[in-house]
Amino acid sequence: MTPDDCILIAGAGPVGMTTALALAKAGIPVKLFDSLDHIPADHRASTLHPSSLMMVEDLGMMEKLLPRGIESPMFQFRDRVSDRIVVEFDYRDIADELTYPYALQVEQHKTIEVAWEIAREIDCFELIREREVIGVIQDDDGVKITVQAPDGSTETHTGRYLVGADGGRSIVRKALDIDFPGFTWEERFIIVSTYYDFEEAAGYRYRNYVAHPERWCAMIKVPGDESEGVWRALFPAFGNDPDEEVLSDEWIQARFAECYPYDPPYDLLHRNLYSVHQRVAATFAKGRVALAGDAAHVNNPLGGMGMNSGIHDGLNVAKKLEAAWHGGDHEALLARYDRQRRPMAEKYVQAQSINNKRMLQETDPKIREERLNELQQTRNDPDSNRAYLRRSSLVQMVEEADSIQ
Repeated sequence: MTPDDCILIAGAGPVGMTTALALAKAGIPVKLFDSLDHIPADHRASTLHPSSLMMVEDLGMMEKLLPRGIESPMFQFRDRVSDRIVVEFDYRDIADELTYPYALQVEQHKTIEVAWEIAREIDCFELIREREVIGVIQDDDGVKITVQAPDGSTETHTGRYLVGADGGRSIVRKALDIDFPGFTWEERFIIVSTYYDFEEAAGYRYRNYVAHPERWCAMIKVPGDESEGVWRALFPAFGNDPDEEVLSDEWIQARFAECYPYDPPYDLLHRNLYSVHQRVAATFAKGRVALAGDAAHVNNPLGGMGMNSGIHDGLNVAKKLEAAWHGGDHEALLARYDRQRRPMAEKYVQAQSINNKRMLQETDPKIREERLNELQQTRNDPDSNRAYLRRSSLVQMVEEADSIQ
């Protein structure tokens, strides 16, 4: 084929949008496709770690992003069995390594909006909405995609390269016949939100992880659309709990009351029940096509690593494609992308999110106490504390990936 002189991207979520912005700022024509006609203000990822903030700063996003988020330098581990705060970690302890010594609590759609506001002012950026990628073919010269409109009509587009950032059910990944091994957790997760201020009432930080053998939870604060902010809670829902029961006011009120008893009932703003997977694609690149974000790896949300590692994927592959655009060997460059990012998804994102969940839900009292004590010892030792913060902020992951040739 004779491809159009552009790079194609499937999926205009935070990964696809920031990847497109990076390429457009480099002067490379980009066509970004998304199945929706708007940016959905849904209740998905909401934490940008310090490593990610340094990356989006390079895209010119921080001036617009900071006022839309909440700075969160500290995060807290609690144990409900002993009813205590186990430990608090503080990114300011490694401020000498961080431009931004905090995580930014900012909803996913606001990150997308900021990237879009900047990208739309760049002439070589094009966003094509209500076009879902349903087919991919490639040859030695380029990539052709078939996209479908809401009325069922289809059209084709070509480009030199394609980035599949089209989510966990990625059509791009399936079209390339790339395996997606892993597993699905037995329990489902439910995310609910309330205006109730857990910081004022119970001393919660803006990010909190609460251990319990059956009813563990995670609690975070996000800006919301109101000045006082919104608190989101993540609870497990086990297989024998019917959906209707889990989504009921009574069930949710009981879970919130376990975190902090309160009368009258909590105001419930939203609820969302979903299954959770841990999977990593067998390869992140094939021919002229690369996968990024959830299309390449999915994980449970404990630790807030999904969107962050996805943005890291996208900005990494954007650099590789920029080099290929200017004459570099795309096969070698994308092979390096795979070598750099896929092991990070396995070693950091998968391992850490799985370990976080297992620690919170540990049923053996002795093992649970040992693990919580280990966290305290880590916090109290300066070297261990620094190493832990470098890992949880994903700074270590970025450095390790960049060192791989």
